[in-house]
Amino acid sequence: MDIEVKYRPAHSLGVVTMSRGESITAEAGAMVTMNDRVQSTTNARAGKKGGLFKSLKRSLLTGESFFTNTFSARDEGAEVTIAPSLCGDMMVHDLSSSDDLMIQSTSYLASDSSISLDTQWQGMKALFSGESFFFLKATGVGQVVMSAFGGMEVIELDGDLIVDTGHLVAFTSGISYRTTKPGSSWLQAFFSGEGIVLHVSGKGRLYLQSRNPSEYGQAVGRKLPAREG
Repeated sequence: MDIEVKYRPAHSLGVVTMSRGESITAEAGAMVTMNDRVQSTTNARAGKKGGLFKSLKRSLLTGESFFTNTFSARDEGAEVTIAPSLCGDMMVHDLSSSDDLMIQSTSYLASDSSISLDTQWQGMKALFSGESFFFLKATGVGQVVMSAFGGMEVIELDGDLIVDTGHLVAFTSGISYRTTKPGSSWLQAFFSGEGIVLHVSGKGRLYLQSRNPSEYGQAVGRKLPAREG
């Protein structure tokens, strides 16, 4: 399987070319086009293990669609194109059996059908961050496609870093995290507008997005005319 990302970073499009027998699973609504060598099926499967229960748990906890679409190659030269709902970049992560990937739930777009997805809670403090407080944990061997709002920054982390939760896309399993306040006190955190942040540490790859979707939505919302009635 080959995945090429075009039109980066503002209006990215993923072009997936598959050989016979290969398949990719994508979020509902991610497909843009597919040729006649692709067969599409809709299901609630969340990877090789866990089936219906995993899909239901993921849907309830992350707010994502219960269903996903699987695109399978019936012949050589099968091609499907995918895109995220928001403007921004896309990136492909090559997942190995020795290194899991934790993905902010809204940043997951697609993956090899052999990849298993499960949910992992960020902790009680994350409830007050204003962002999703569940990660998707991707395990297995294959490619995972992630999307970002804005550009995507890749950091090879070896140490510690404070990250605003709204800018986090994903990180590999060599990195640990804890929720914390950005300043010396919770009062300072409240007036700074930052709220809860993540303190990430360790060694691994970190993916960030240059724009915060929640903050963008609030900024646009303030400029819209008030609803009548």
